[in-house]
Amino acid sequence: MNNTDVDIYDIKTLENGNKLVGEIEFPPRKMWVKTYGCQMNYHDTERMVSHLQPLNFSLTDNREEADFMIFNTCAIRDLANQKFYSHLGGSKHDKAAREVKIAAAGCIAQTESKELLKKYKQLDFAFGTDVIDNIGEMVYRAYAGDTKFSVTSWDKSANYSIETKRTAGTPQAFINIIKGCDKFCSYCIVPFTRGREKSRSVSEVVNDVARLVKHDGVQEITLLGQNVNSYGKKNGESLAELIMELENINGLEIIRYTTSHPYDISDELIAVHGTSEKLSNHLHLPVQSGSNTVLQRMLREYSVEHYMERLDKIRQANPDIIISTDIIAGFPNETEEEHRDTLELLKVAKYDFIYSYNYSSRKGTKSAKMDDILTKDIRSRRLQEIQKLQLELQVESRALMVGNTYRVLVEGFGTMKGIKKWKGRSDCFRIIHFVPEAGQEDMDYTWHWVDLKVTSTTALSCQGDVVNVLGKRLTPENEL
Repeated sequence: MNNTDVDIYDIKTLENGNKLVGEIEFPPRKMWVKTYGCQMNYHDTERMVSHLQPLNFSLTDNREEADFMIFNTCAIRDLANQKFYSHLGGSKHDKAAREVKIAAAGCIAQTESKELLKKYKQLDFAFGTDVIDNIGEMVYRAYAGDTKFSVTSWDKSANYSIETKRTAGTPQAFINIIKGCDKFCSYCIVPFTRGREKSRSVSEVVNDVARLVKHDGVQEITLLGQNVNSYGKKNGESLAELIMELENINGLEIIRYTTSHPYDISDELIAVHGTSEKLSNHLHLPVQSGSNTVLQRMLREYSVEHYMERLDKIRQANPDIIISTDIIAGFPNETEEEHRDTLELLKVAKYDFIYSYNYSSRKGTKSAKMDDILTKDIRSRRLQEIQKLQLELQVESRALMVGNTYRVLVEGFGTMKGIKKWKGRSDCFRIIHFVPEAGQEDMDYTWHWVDLKVTSTTALSCQGDVVNVLGKRLTPENEL
């Protein structure tokens, strides 16, 4: 039988518990997934796991017991790349120790699948970002005896339609609303690994979220996209419209979205930040550099002045909002003056926190072709200066939290200096740690809504006392 003739969705359950697809039996198997990079990749991992569960696969955290291993890769940062190559190289020991299938997925697999299959003998197959939902067919091929194959085709259809797949069982969910990016910033590989922009319809996303709220108990969502502000443009819709439609879903408490491009922050969206009751009081708005000449070389399409105008308008619409950003230190040929411009921007923009990285060249991008005189030592020193200044600024901004009460959704606990402390994330994305109330030391606060009064802060942490425990569901009586 030709593998392509098999209906992968025609699955029969046998008396012994195995699943029969075509002529192949799938006994219960364990799958292990290593995910690198952004929230979109973690969302993709959930989709893969969900698609493979009908084929008798269950997820394990123990790679040594895995029958199938997936490395879901990220091509944005060099560190994530190097970790992946190291981990994949180490998987030869898994292959030698037992019968195991190994696959590479995601952004690196999208652009380097043939090279990966040639270099790593233990790798059975590789597949790209636009064929995630076909993983069942690829796994069938692998267990039918096919090996050393890659699938990196693009979805050619004009429409983008999916249903959110979840395996975590938590009240938080990632919702992919747009895929791809049309910006082609000079340093960024995303348009080559994720393709061009396509948006789901507003009605589809709203129905999807309503289903998750009603049947899965979801209360907090994060709308995902490489450039989420471009959502709906090709369909005559908008992110602002989508947020206001989602606002009407009873039981949905918090709406977040990421990642934004400053050029596409519209006045309509800014206004929603002032009127929506469920939209998070946090916005991640990547600036990348505080120098106009660097921004021009990055092909970012905006100036520092335009960025600050958008920032000021957002803060006017919602004075309680906090802003975070991304900074690239040492873009090719960045001068000392251009670096100092970024330090000045940090002082003016007053970010709550930043993600900062040294520039790393990505093959195939325009910046990779630039002559570059900067050394590793210069980049490292500039990154340290950026991070040092930001931490000093964060000490000041976090100190303003002391005495204020924040509502958090508790995500788990850890041990700090021998003391068990729970942690929750507020709607403004700040994590606050707390100890249980007296007499409640054995209480499981996981996924409870709790009001916390902040008692102390540092640049990187907040401590609070319990004011009120509201349970796992908010009611009209305890809404803020």
